[in-house]
Amino acid sequence: MKEVLKTTKKEFVSFVVMAILSGIMIGIGGSASLLATATLGSSGKLIGAFLFTLGIFAIVTFEMRLFTGMVADIPEMKLKNIWKLPVCFLANIIGVGIVALLVYNTAIGATLVEQSKNIANAKLNGDWILTGLCSSILCGGLITLSVWSIHHTPHKGLDASIGVMFPILVFAFCGFDHSVANVFYFYLSGAFINSTWQVVCYELICILGNVIGGIVLPLAHMFKEHSKKRD
Repeated sequence: MKEVLKTTKKEFVSFVVMAILSGIMIGIGGSASLLATATLGSSGKLIGAFLFTLGIFAIVTFEMRLFTGMVADIPEMKLKNIWKLPVCFLANIIGVGIVALLVYNTAIGATLVEQSKNIANAKLNGDWILTGLCSSILCGGLITLSVWSIHHTPHKGLDASIGVMFPILVFAFCGFDHSVANVFYFYLSGAFINSTWQVVCYELICILGNVIGGIVLPLAHMFKEHSKKRD
């Protein structure tokens, strides 16, 4: 708490606002993805995955704050900044909650609710602990690959845009678990009300998986740089 207080009020408010906006972008991208999957037949899943990339593209372009994107900073994050991770996640789920509330009351609301129920049921049935962990690890790795692309692509512009969007397209098409996007689906499906503790446990598993997957590339990069210095 002391470290949070050392952050100026303006910095803290700005951080929270950008994190809420990030959640809103995920919710909008998720809405488009759900609608495409529900209405476009066999090609809907691929088109939906492409539409979902809008959210991450906006987040990276405008430097918003997304929990799964910040995970990549954990290996080099100072202890005094760790508070940003839970605050970011909470702000993210406020953002997706806002979008869920808005789209629920639109003409496409019923369609999105039905599709969200299908997704929530698929996630929470069967061996959901192992499935959620493995799926979220893969998602975390792809998210880090995406957010790092903007900094490591030799030529900015189109190359960087493709680098950001392509890993997201892959994870969305495969249906890997993104802890923030999951909350959007759980909000719409009503799973938080019907299966509260299972949803909470599933989310904790997915957060852990996103963190594990998200720090692999940064740790490998740190090891690589450390090896160069020793040589």
